[in-house]
Formats: sequence, structure tokens, C-alpha cells
Amino acid sequence: MGGKSSAPPPPDYTGAAQQQAQASKEITNMQTWANRPTINTPFGTQSWQAGKTIDPATGQEVTHWTQNTTLAPGAQSALESQIGVQKGRSDLAGGFMDRVRQEYGSPFDWQNLPQMARSGGPAQLNTGVADYTPGLQTGINFDTNYRDRVAGDLMTRMQPVHERQQSQLETQLANQGFQIGTEGYTRALADLQGRQAAERYNALDSAGSEAQRLFNMEQAKSQFGNQALGQAASMDQSRMGVMNSALSQQQGLNQQAAEFQNRLRQQAIAEQMQRRGMSLNEMNAVLTGQQVGMPQMPTFNTAQRSETPNILGATQMGYDAQLGAVNANNAASANTLSGLGSLASTAFMFSDRRLKSNIVKVGEHPIGVGIYEYTMMGIQQRGVIAQEVQKVRPDLVKRHANGYLTVNYGGL
Repeated sequence: MGGKSSAPPPPDYTGAAQQQAQASKEITNMQTWANRPTINTPFGTQSWQAGKTIDPATGQEVTHWTQNTTLAPGAQSALESQIGVQKGRSDLAGGFMDRVRQEYGSPFDWQNLPQMARSGGPAQLNTGVADYTPGLQTGINFDTNYRDRVAGDLMTRMQPVHERQQSQLETQLANQGFQIGTEGYTRALADLQGRQAAERYNALDSAGSEAQRLFNMEQAKSQFGNQALGQAASMDQSRMGVMNSALSQQQGLNQQAAEFQNRLRQQAIAEQMQRRGMSLNEMNAVLTGQQVGMPQMPTFNTAQRSETPNILGATQMGYDAQLGAVNANNAASANTLSGLGSLASTAFMFSDRRLKSNIVKVGEHPIGVGIYEYTMMGIQQRGVIAQEVQKVRPDLVKRHANGYLTVNYGGL
């Protein structure tokens, strides 16, 4: 084995880093130029122009790029024509502003609209029996007010139901977007009121039937002939039916008249709203015309950035190889000595477990770590393992620039 070798001089890391940065800059410039092609199409040309400028942040001179799009004569003429049409539309729409301001300057006129008609509920039906005194003494004790009491009870029971039905309908119409006074809202309430009127009419009719049933019972009890009284009551009932029929017809006519009046009101409201918004709608129609569009240039496959050569890493690896050779030479020289005493003359030496193989424990060091025989860099050696020493005496262990651990054998 030769004598102990000196460590190689450290490399110029700063120079290697600057060289690598320069290579990265050159690659970036090449990629930028590769991605600035001139594109020619039937619609025109897209080109790039490079110039020098000063970066205001760093004061350094940098490349300034300008993208130029030149349309073909026909496309340029079409573009100018579209812009002219668009400007004409804008000017025309601007002329509508005075009209819009005038139409919306006055509040909505509710005073001159046709009045809203109300049906006023169903017509009052004549359910009472006319007074009639027969010539015969029949002995019948019949309460002519019973029918009215029965009808009143039925009406009282129906009233909450009818109110609840109307409240539910009003809520449903509001959820569906119908405002109070609109045709749909008024028609729906009129339909409900018509059905409720029919129910009240049926209640009155039922009350009359109940009264008739009691009358028949009283008639059956009578010991005298009531034929004359029955005929008179029948005539009175017929007369009442004719009157009620006439009242029902009148009710239908009143309902139709109310619906017609309300339709007239809704038509007047719609016409006034249309007049107020006419100029605004015309202006929006003009402004939402076809917009000016630029021709699209085709895309292309851009150049990808190449990897920068790892000059700094290569420099470090070269230095590590030289240092490893020196350490191997020194280790070979130290192998001629026995035990750790021969290593004590050396300060820090590589002793990382990752560099060793065929590790066999042969003893115990007083500081509490093992002494091993192993192969490192192809040479059979004896020493400690840096990872074990690091746990008990971290001051004797250092990490080399290449990442491997070294041990101060002189401190052992």
C-alpha cells in the first residue's frame, strides 16, 4: 500500500451552477423561439416581432415580444363592415333613450282602468212557503220556520269550510304566480264561488225536503182531509221553484257580466304595460344583434422544454469519485495496521453502513458501540458503524457533502 493521499481540491460549485443556469436560459430561449411561428391562413397572417427592452424590476435587458395579426383584404373589409353595422345599431339604440325615459317617466295609470267587477256571491233564493189559510180546519200544527232553522244550521256548518277553501285557493294562486286582480286569479275565485253557491243551494233544497217530510208526517196524523191544503202548498212550491230558477239565471248573467268586465280591465292593463315597454324592447332587440367576430387562427404543436444538463450534479459526482478514491487508498494503507489504533491518527473517515458489506461484529467499544469487520470499497477493514456512533456520540459524526456519514476515529 502507498502512503496516505491528500483530499482533492473542492470543485468550483459556483461556476458549475452558473454554467447550468446559462444552459437553462439558452434552452428556454430556444423553446420560446420555437413557439413563435408565423401562421398563414386564407383569413390572414399571425406573426411575432422581437425587440429589446429593459425589465423595470431588475434593470436587465430582456427580449420584448409583439404579436401581430394581419387580416386578408376581404376579411379586413368584412370586419370593418361588421364594426360599422354594430356602431350603427348602438347609435340607433341610443336614440331610443329619450323615448324610454318618457314612457317610464310617468307612473302606471290605475285610475283610468275599467273597474274590477265582483259577483257579490250567489243570488238569494226564495225558500219560504207563502202564507195560505185553507177553508177547512185540519188541526195540523206545523212550524213553518223549521226549514229556515235547518237551512241556517247547514249554512253555519258550511261557512268555515267555504272560507278554508277560498284561503287555500288564494295561497295556491299566489304560489303559481297569479297576482290579485289578474284574469286567472279572478276566474279561479269566481269558479270557487260558483261551486260554493251550488252547495248552498243544495243545502236550501235539503232543508226544504226536510220540511216537506215533517209536513207529510203531520198530514198523516190529521183526521180530516187536507187535500185542499196539499194542493195549495204544491202550488206555492211550484211558484217558489219558478222564482228560484229565475234567480239562478240572474246569478249566471251577473257572473258573466263580472267576468267580462274583469277581462276588459286585464286587457287595459296589458295594453298599458305594452305601451310603456315598447321602446325598451325595441332598443334591446337592436343591441342583441350579431356581434363582431375575429377569425380564429389554427393551433399547432408547441415545442416542449428540454431538460437542462445537470452540470452541478455531475461536478459533485466527479468530486465524490475523486474523494472516494483517496479514502480507498487511505483505507488500504490503514488496513496494514491492526485494530482501531491505526485509525486514530485519521480525523474523519467514511464509516456509513450503506458503504459496507459482509459486516461481522468482533468486539465492543467502551462508548457502547460495536466493533466490526466489513468490506468497504472492495477492501477488508475493521472499525465502527457511523449510525451507531451517531446515537451515543453525535459530536464524532459528520455528514459529508455526498450524503454519507463519516466518523472521527481520533476522538474514539
